[in-house]
This record gives sequence, structure tokens and C-alpha cells, in this order.
Amino acid sequence: METAARDALKQRVQEVVDEMAERLIEISHTIHANPEIAFEEYASMALLADTAEAAGMTVERGIAELPTAFMATSKCAQPGPTVAVLAEYDALPGLGHACGHNIIGTSALGAALAVHAVRAELAGEMRLIGTPAEEGGGGKVILLERGAFEGVDAAMMVHPGVKAMTARGGIAANFLRF
Repeated sequence: METAARDALKQRVQEVVDEMAERLIEISHTIHANPEIAFEEYASMALLADTAEAAGMTVERGIAELPTAFMATSKCAQPGPTVAVLAEYDALPGLGHACGHNIIGTSALGAALAVHAVRAELAGEMRLIGTPAEEGGGGKVILLERGAFEGVDAAMMVHPGVKAMTARGGIAANFLRF
């Protein structure tokens, strides 16, 4: 894709996000006001999945035998890589959305919807994968073990924080018992 075409596409994506901004903020606030802990995120999952489906994405709920997991798919005009954007939406027991999973889930939804809106100009496939139970339940690990990431070439997510980080090294967590 030429630079001018790429810049025009970026501009269109920004316009799509701007058009959705008020609705995305409303979704984030709704999830925040109604915290659901690991494996109990029925309303949050439904709100995200229903919004993706209403926009025309193909949605499968209860993927990998997890009732509160989902995948919304948008196929682009040409064959190409499959990119997944991961949506978290569970809350911390007793604290609610102290880690901002309402923002993570809604940001992922916004990214997927923006790509879906310009899919005629892109190659590949966009998948929005709803990953439940990230606060102590290991939802992504369960999804991985049960094949939810089969065919995905790249997966990404955003996480809110108190500082801007344009680059970060890889991190991993392991539980050890001595």
C-alpha cells in the first residue's frame, strides 16, 4: 500500500473511532458500573458481543467451552494475516474495575469495529476475542489450550496505566511453590 493510501486509510479509521467515541465511552462506563468477577462476566460479555454483532461482525459466544468468552470475526476483502485483539472485562473481587478491564474490553471492541468499517480496503481477518477471568482465572491460557487462537498470526491488547509506554519488553508470570 502506498504512503498516500495508507495515510488516507489511517484518517478513515480515526474518523470511525471518533464517530464511535461516545458509544464506546458509554459501554466502558456501563461495564465499570456493573463489575462481574471471573467466569461471571455474562452482562459485560453480552454488551461487547452484541455491539460487535450489531455492527455486522460474525459472533460466536461461549467459545472454548467458556460461557463468558466470545469471538467476533470480520473478514477483509483480500486474504492475509489474522489479527486478534483481546478484550478483558472481568473485575477484581471486592474492588471492581481497579485494573481498567472495562477500558481494555471497550478499547478492543473499538479497534475491531474500526477495522471492520474499513475491511474492504484491507487484507486478512480481524478477530475480537473476549477473554474472561483474567483476574485469577487464567482465561487466556484456557482459551489457548482449547484452541481459540488457532490460525491467529498476531494477538494484541491495550492496558491502561499511569504513563505512556510506546515499547515494552515481554513479560510472563509463573507461580512457584517452595
